Amino acid sequence: MNVKSWLFVSALAASSASALASSPIEPVLVNIPGGSFDMGSTQRESTQPIHRVEIEPFSMGKYEVTVAEFRRFIEATNYPVPEQCRHELDGWFKPSSKGNWETNKLTTSEYQPVVCIGWKSADAYVKWLAKETGNPYRLATEAEWEYAARAGTTTDYYFGDDKERTEVCEHANTADLYGESILQLAANTTYYNWDTGLNNCSDNSAYASIVGMYKPNQFGLHDMVSNVLEFLADCYVSGYEGAPTDGSARKDDECKLRSTRGGSWHWNNWPHAFRGSIPEDFAGGVDGFRIAMDGPSKKPSKATQQFLKSLTQAQKVEQRRRALISEIPAPVKNLKLVMQDSSVKLSWDKSEQEGVKGYRVYRNDVPEQMFKLLATNLTNNQFVDSNANAHKYEYTVVAVSNHLQSMYAEPAVKPSGWLSVAERIEAEWAAELNGASIFWSSDIERGKVLTGRGGISNTAMMTYQVEVNKAGTYQLEYRVAAQEDRKGFEIYANHKKQGDNLVAKTGGYNEWQTQSGVKVTLKKGKNILTIKSLDDGWKLNWLSLKES
Repeated sequence: MNVKSWLFVSALAASSASALASSPIEPVLVNIPGGSFDMGSTQRESTQPIHRVEIEPFSMGKYEVTVAEFRRFIEATNYPVPEQCRHELDGWFKPSSKGNWETNKLTTSEYQPVVCIGWKSADAYVKWLAKETGNPYRLATEAEWEYAARAGTTTDYYFGDDKERTEVCEHANTADLYGESILQLAANTTYYNWDTGLNNCSDNSAYASIVGMYKPNQFGLHDMVSNVLEFLADCYVSGYEGAPTDGSARKDDECKLRSTRGGSWHWNNWPHAFRGSIPEDFAGGVDGFRIAMDGPSKKPSKATQQFLKSLTQAQKVEQRRRALISEIPAPVKNLKLVMQDSSVKLSWDKSEQEGVKGYRVYRNDVPEQMFKLLATNLTNNQFVDSNANAHKYEYTVVAVSNHLQSMYAEPAVKPSGWLSVAERIEAEWAAELNGASIFWSSDIERGKVLTGRGGISNTAMMTYQVEVNKAGTYQLEYRVAAQEDRKGFEIYANHKKQGDNLVAKTGGYNEWQTQSGVKVTLKKGKNILTIKSLDDGWKLNWLSLKES
């Protein structure tokens, strides 16, 4: 071969390689056979009524769409993706902050699912891919997704019901003990006592996983239980009244919300029949998608073959890394709490397990809420908290081995003490609480508030233990939110009614105002305050008693 011919062949090879590097990566598809199934569940109102759906044969992405695949779309189209995304961890996710599909803090691999894109970007991607390749790619429908996830089964998950939450880690990246260890150290946050809880197993991934690392379902689909939430074609409508029975997407003229399915690494998993929804313009760090297509799968393109080869290598490397992760230690046993004046003494059985080098102590703000790290690197099986607060809350302890912590010990409850009226009293510090729940505050000062489905109920009752240095009359003030004027609540001091307190509308559940109530007569020393709700539709952040 002469020099001229060699240069021509080299240029041709370079041009071919360049074209391959910029070609769309078509998804690795799995053929889904047609059939029928009972769609829905009686466990939630939004999944009723259960109805029979007929599904035509179609094909579906074996994996969720990755960063590497999405990159080809951006390079080809310069599509205007969101530049703000909810992706930064700080006691769970901060509101939207700078970061996109490529630069968000949770994405560390080209083979993780692409996130921070929003539904509109996912829809634009499948339309671009269909146009570029001539293949009818699209987002899956809700019916197709549930049918494909179930893969012919009728249990909660394709692998069973998993009531003990011990099997899911073989099949999905979800809220697990390994992730808990990383999250508590990196972001001081927890799955325990949060939303749907913590699985008692380890999936060896703290954030979004490289796709395809867990066992597939009977159809050969990976990550259907959980990894990232998946956008679907349907407009979200609560309930299945009037839903299509032919497997097609549900359409709505307004379509304010889009349907999602599956779980994500920062939520505990839920049954395949359960549904989710998301605004079209919301970009989050745990939301992605996979691709569907009418008819059977095609022969993989050269770009797809090259992608699959690289993905397989990345999976092998990740599997070797995970093989080196230590086992999660066994939980601490017999945690006990003893009050010592204003201090709390904790003790527990010393772990005899090899590799356990120490313990961590956690404490929450109020019972059954998220635990925060209080003490670490403890080598003795006891701890004294000299900074105990007056209100009721809990402690728990974990064993630690190679920086990984065990499941939490059964919590020990610190009983409610006596709250000083010199400072305001947080609503969630009630010694007894009925008819209201504790939730995150939307007030400027954040923290927690008392609320419920539709606000505090009209039968709610909260009891507080307060202490004053001087007998007298105290002016009641309270921080509330309400959409409309409400009857408010009665207040009792030492079981004697002091009066009714109206709650004036504040402009909405996220608009907070400090309002004044009746004067309350208190005796010197210890007093029992009781609040009895007269109406629903209001929220309470805190109350205060000022000497008048």
